[in-house]
Amino acid sequence: MKLEFKKNDLNTAISIVMKAVAVKSPMTVLECILIDATDGKITMTGNDMEFGIETVCDGVILEPGKIALEAKLLSEIVRKLPEDRDTDVSLQSDDYNNAVISCENSVFKIMGIDGNEFSMLPQLDKSHPIAISQITLKNIISKTIFSISANDVNKKMTGEYFEVDGGRLTVTSLDGHRISIRYAELNGNYQAQKAIVPGKSLSELSKILSGDMDDVLLYFSQNHMIFEFNNTIVLTRLIDGDYFQVSKMLSDDYELKILADRRKLLENIERSTIFVRDNDKQPLILNITDEVLEMRINTEIGRMDAKIPIRKTGKDLMIGFNPRFLVDALKNIDDEEVSIYMSIPRSPCFIRNENNYNYMILPVNFNPNSV
Repeated sequence: MKLEFKKNDLNTAISIVMKAVAVKSPMTVLECILIDATDGKITMTGNDMEFGIETVCDGVILEPGKIALEAKLLSEIVRKLPEDRDTDVSLQSDDYNNAVISCENSVFKIMGIDGNEFSMLPQLDKSHPIAISQITLKNIISKTIFSISANDVNKKMTGEYFEVDGGRLTVTSLDGHRISIRYAELNGNYQAQKAIVPGKSLSELSKILSGDMDDVLLYFSQNHMIFEFNNTIVLTRLIDGDYFQVSKMLSDDYELKILADRRKLLENIERSTIFVRDNDKQPLILNITDEVLEMRINTEIGRMDAKIPIRKTGKDLMIGFNPRFLVDALKNIDDEEVSIYMSIPRSPCFIRNENNYNYMILPVNFNPNSV
């Protein structure tokens, strides 16, 4: 095999597929990137058997072939080549899987693995794609992924629930303390589909989505899901099982509704987190009365009191929350004004816009006499 690249093209392709390479594996080949130039194009693939990425890299095929090279080593070599993005890089390999990387006056010789030993991505049915813009999908992931569970005590909580129903995509995440839901209108009506997609896979996917209006195509299967865009295929194994019955956790009933300036509310709640340490369970107390929302937090470090004007419908209420959960939701809303719905001190609050989002946060118990 003999290939030629521009440094920037090669570096970009490697950085994309590196996200799917196993860091440590008993199978050495899973720590490699497959470079395949046998089909008239140069494709690079990373695959840890749970998550895989394949992308087409611009370059010139002088002699076809394929080889698997240690991903970390290859990445370090290419990154340390001369800074000029248009620098020419040559990659050659022989029948014994010896690889030579040349650039200007530098030559690197490394050992590779026979490309036929690499585990290729599964071939799935791609006859029913669902199209959504890259910027929309990127935004949906970023505005929900913060509320997946960090541990795998319940595996389903480590993923996000994708559900297509006609012309709408709904993405849901939860961690036992809060629920994040985002909606997106699709350009067309599609067959109903659903899947629990690992949060780790979505986090890596989000990093390589371009954030423009170009489409990404989604393909659902029983065990996998594919995202295809910009000559790149991202494939992830799905989490088994049925997702939680989230609809039963949501309620349209409320005894109090407030309308608040999102920026003012967020800024004051963020200030309250100054007094919260990782293991501190002291809640932020919200005291809601006519036209005023008072906020108070009192910990061993210090105390903060603040108030902002609001518009209120319903009864007065005093309720406590983990302030960081409120911050996470409010930071991921773009509306200038937010609608917040509550009932009693032991019931969750809902920050929602029926067309775009629904964030549910469970309250924290507190002693009213100590406030």
